[in-house]
Amino acid sequence: MINVIVTMVIKEGKLNEFIAECAKVRPLVLEEKGCIAYDYMTEMPTAMTRQEPVNAHRVTLIERWESLEDIDVHSQAKHMVEFVAKVKDLRESVVIRVGKPAF
Repeated sequence: MINVIVTMVIKEGKLNEFIAECAKVRPLVLEEKGCIAYDYMTEMPTAMTRQEPVNAHRVTLIERWESLEDIDVHSQAKHMVEFVAKVKDLRESVVIRVGKPAF
């Protein structure tokens, strides 16, 4: 299993538009071969003392895939190419981390 964590900072005033596009593409991704999970989250305050300060403009995508090959196919899918084009101007930054279970 491969885990992908995508952290995005969304431009001021663009969060609702960004989330709406995510809601459209998510069902298509979940139908892809090898997709185990594809979940977007926004941040919320808690009482956890070690929690990083909440950024209301940060969205994190947590993906789980069966293989790197499935991720490669996913990144080239028509709906993903269209999604990236639609949201590129809504995001200030994107950081992607890819990993495998440690044990």
